[in-house]
Amino acid sequence: MEKRLERIAEILDIGILIGSSIAVVAWMIGAPLFYRTDGPVLSIFTSISIFLIVGLRFASRNFHLWPFTANIAFLMIIGGGNLSSILMLMSAPKLHINPNSMLVMTSIFTSLGLVFFSLYEILLCLRKTPSSFWILDDILLHLAFVPGGLSLIGHLFQNPTYLSMSLDPRVGISPLEMVFMAFLAISTIFSNQNLFLWKFLKDGMANRVTFFILFLNQYIAPIVFLKFMGSDSSPQSLGPELFIFFAGVFATLGFLLVQAKTHISQK
Repeated sequence: MEKRLERIAEILDIGILIGSSIAVVAWMIGAPLFYRTDGPVLSIFTSISIFLIVGLRFASRNFHLWPFTANIAFLMIIGGGNLSSILMLMSAPKLHINPNSMLVMTSIFTSLGLVFFSLYEILLCLRKTPSSFWILDDILLHLAFVPGGLSLIGHLFQNPTYLSMSLDPRVGISPLEMVFMAFLAISTIFSNQNLFLWKFLKDGMANRVTFFILFLNQYIAPIVFLKFMGSDSSPQSLGPELFIFFAGVFATLGFLLVQAKTHISQK
């Protein structure tokens, strides 16, 4: 089973490498994929970040002489670059965003996800995922899913607040970007069997059902709320669904932390 999951992760990584490289080349020749002016598009910076994260993982897996110091250096650049992008967009968005330019910046939500992925990969370069109640690796990966969950709400209910910035609707999370990030998350989880999540799921069907109910709840609960209860907030702003979503995220993380503590205590 583990070998099969690792093989799937390798196939996904190859697909992401090819897809992200095509996206980068498309930007360089002036013909970005699925480009539009009235909605979010896949930024060249996002494409480069995804390409480097997966490329470094691929190099470490297949080239035995590949130095782990190179991984850490590039991952620091990716994480630091996306963190700088977040600070730029939060402090002076009007100064750094130009709707008339072909250059599109990475959205804040996307940069957050890429920072979490970078931190996770850096930790994995320094040590294998430890058997500890403080399941930092699992937490980082789980948090990397958060931007995708918020963008899913935005796409389903056409709320631009969860998708892009008002100054430039191109700066946001596009459907193509969601696909890349989802494949990246899946391949990352499948390639690391030392995550506590796998240990928990292997302990029985009850554990699997419980986790998937909690995991799906954080996405389904806000969608059900908006579908049947509606929202009093403007479609251009954040609403109660945001707090429902984060309640589900915290519930899942809290549950895993308690289970990890129990697992360690029983050893």
